[in-house]
Amino acid sequence: MNGVYSNPVFILLGVAAVFIALVLYFRWKRARDLGELAASMGLQFLPDGPELNTLENTGLEIFRLGHSRKAANLVQVQSRAGTVNIFDYRFTIGHGKGSSTRAYTLALMACSRCSVPVFELKPETLLYKIGEAIGFKDIDLPAFPLFSDKYRLTGPDESAVHMFFTPQRAAWFERNLGLRVQGAPGHIVMFKQEAQLPVNSWPDFIEEVKAFAAEVLG
Repeated sequence: MNGVYSNPVFILLGVAAVFIALVLYFRWKRARDLGELAASMGLQFLPDGPELNTLENTGLEIFRLGHSRKAANLVQVQSRAGTVNIFDYRFTIGHGKGSSTRAYTLALMACSRCSVPVFELKPETLLYKIGEAIGFKDIDLPAFPLFSDKYRLTGPDESAVHMFFTPQRAAWFERNLGLRVQGAPGHIVMFKQEAQLPVNSWPDFIEEVKAFAAEVLG
């Protein structure tokens, strides 16, 4: 019997089983905690996220990346701009030993009343500044130097991006730094970080999303 338990294959299988069990437990616990949070805030909660085909059809870049995509833990929030879907989303990049899974907490909004161009907005970093120095340019808003310093804005149609980022919208982003936003015709997705938000950070995120929907899209 000792020989069985000391077998490397047996040990690896045991470790893998424990790891999978822990992953499933923490996903179950997160769903339970988010359901309780939504109920306490009077919001609708669904353990499943939006349909993947629906997400892909938005044209937003994040929903076209990777494989093994999964959306879960949907909380629906009403705002002046309409329904906002807030949910966890993950996908896998690469295959085999070189693969990695990326997970986010996203706020997806439809925006039929505003002309949304294809764009990506994210915090400016030293790496991006170095890239700009060697020729990888982004879109600057000369009237809003803080915006241009703190955010990296890109898109295939620069004039359409300039038209969308009105003074009111640019000023809002200067007051709310550190956000990540992607746009495509009819839709916008916003997130705070390249990771899932802890459950206790959702209430603040929900309020920030409602303010964004009302003041930027409303």
